[in-house]
Amino acid sequence: MIRFENASFHYSGQRGTGEGVDHLNLRVAPGELVVLVGRSGCGKTTVTRMINGLAPHFFEGVADGKVYVGETCVTTADLSETSSLVGSVFQNPKSQFFNVDTTGELAFGCENQGLPREEIRSRVAKTCEDMKLHALMDRNIFDLSGGEKQQIACGSAYAAQPLVYVLDEPSSNLDRKAIRRLHNMLARVKAEGRTVVVSEHRIYYLMDLADRFIYMDDGYITAEYTPDELCAKTDEELRALGLRCTSLGAPGGALGDGSAPRAAVLTNGGPANAAASAGA
Repeated sequence: MIRFENASFHYSGQRGTGEGVDHLNLRVAPGELVVLVGRSGCGKTTVTRMINGLAPHFFEGVADGKVYVGETCVTTADLSETSSLVGSVFQNPKSQFFNVDTTGELAFGCENQGLPREEIRSRVAKTCEDMKLHALMDRNIFDLSGGEKQQIACGSAYAAQPLVYVLDEPSSNLDRKAIRRLHNMLARVKAEGRTVVVSEHRIYYLMDLADRFIYMDDGYITAEYTPDELCAKTDEELRALGLRCTSLGAPGGALGDGSAPRAAVLTNGGPANAAASAGA
């Protein structure tokens, strides 16, 4: 579904942030949920921008190699084409809103695709039901909490029905309750067979959803871990990699508070149970 073929990107211009990434070769299969991890500045966000086409079509820079979503080369395709394939959720959701009301925001991606009005209404209603957004409908976006704004951003992407979702540090401004809702939204998307790439520092809430963790360092992919391999690492080993705890119950972890062990943190089970939690 996603292919990086010796792909590199280095920023230039006023919008440039970070040093970029080099010679990435990566394949993400249809239906996989892959998490990009590593220290701040390692290139995780740049990878998400290469998937959704913002690098190089919004963020100026030098691009080499190719990135494909399906058969579309998003390195060269127009953003209008890529946006129909890839749904994005940014670290700060208000930076991606185009409407001041929540219902209009859910419909925006569908309207951008030129869908018939009845189809748009149907998708908004389905999104509201599937993502449990009833309480947020017909609200002023500026009156929402950070977690509620993130829900609307996820819902807007979901309504557009992309093949691929990319999320850049979606939990960074969320409290525990909002993170659980985010987890359940991702579980729903994964259960529907969509492909998901998440860039994250907080990883505990993804342990029962992720198929792989891709570790980046200084712009390169240097390792790959399964959830079990990360869970087997000691706190010291995780800190040496610049990674946070895999369980909220990990003593001294970045988010540790003495709560339940990993298997019980969110769904009381592994990946097989993730879909069941979507309606929680």
